[in-house]
Amino acid sequence: MSRIPVSILSGFLGSGKTTLLNRLLRQPGMSDTAVIVNEFGEIGLDHELVEAGDGSVVLLPNGCVCCAVRGSFVQALDDLHQRRARGAVTRFARVVIETSGLADPGPLIQALLAEPSLRARFVFDEVTVTVDVVNGMATLDTHLEAVRQLAVADRIVLTKQDMLPEDAAEATVAELTRMLRQVNPGATLGTAAAAIDEIVRAAPFDPEQGGDIGRWLRDTAYRGRQACRHGRHSGRVRSFCVVRDEAIDEGALALFLSGLGKYLGPRMLRLKGIVHVAQRPDRPAVVQGAQALLHEPVWLERWPGPERRTRLVFITLDIEQDEIEDMLGLMERMQARALLARARASGWPAQAAA
Repeated sequence: MSRIPVSILSGFLGSGKTTLLNRLLRQPGMSDTAVIVNEFGEIGLDHELVEAGDGSVVLLPNGCVCCAVRGSFVQALDDLHQRRARGAVTRFARVVIETSGLADPGPLIQALLAEPSLRARFVFDEVTVTVDVVNGMATLDTHLEAVRQLAVADRIVLTKQDMLPEDAAEATVAELTRMLRQVNPGATLGTAAAAIDEIVRAAPFDPEQGGDIGRWLRDTAYRGRQACRHGRHSGRVRSFCVVRDEAIDEGALALFLSGLGKYLGPRMLRLKGIVHVAQRPDRPAVVQGAQALLHEPVWLERWPGPERRTRLVFITLDIEQDEIEDMLGLMERMQARALLARARASGWPAQAAA
């Protein structure tokens, strides 16, 4: 049974996130969607609609299911799925979660990737983040929460462009775009109108069902980049791609992923990649994670294209690329020594083991 894709809509306070959500809710193409929000009041639902529900779930005129969080997002998703299973709500085909303006999307991504009850029913799809072009530069320089939101985005939506002075609009947007690209070079970037069309029409990505790996990974955008050193908070973000031509031992990969979660923790904002594993040369592993939790590798049936190199996209806080490269090299050497010791213990001649 196909899992239900879950997208996250994030953005700092006043960035136009709820306005974007309201526009989405008016789209006919959202009729198969369940939306989870913090408060009904934030999206301007009519009182009649709220009173017609049970206080936590309402059905909008276009058929979209809207749910207000009463505990955690995990509880909201579980409750929504149970309602769907017993026919209490429309059989929605996807979910959009709107987070609060100060929320870090990382823990929610963690839950979607690692919580067993969620993984069985839902699949994490993408993060859309709204950025106010009027205050965006100052917000990113002042608030680390806004930088964290931006860093993990798959799609960045520029809002409030109509509020800029006409004679400064082009230069302001260009300067903000440069900063956004320094923090997150791989996300798609555009206007609200374009984002709405993409969100409604885009096919979700589920590594267990195949899909467009290139669109999801966007690894070429992260290669050969110089770190941004400007901005009190944005200057701390590092985004890069680790590429390996040689296949990686499966044991070394397990050690590496475990080490990332243990030693980097919340400083690893996001990881996604495809790995060429020595023991399974024709079946690449898709890996992804956020902060301290990493999803166990998903093995594809075949390589999605001619390139068979390992490509790991990292977005980190105060972690340089060479630190990641050194950690991977260390795990490979540790695994090689373990295999050598095992071979010698099994009675192989020393020269053969070497």
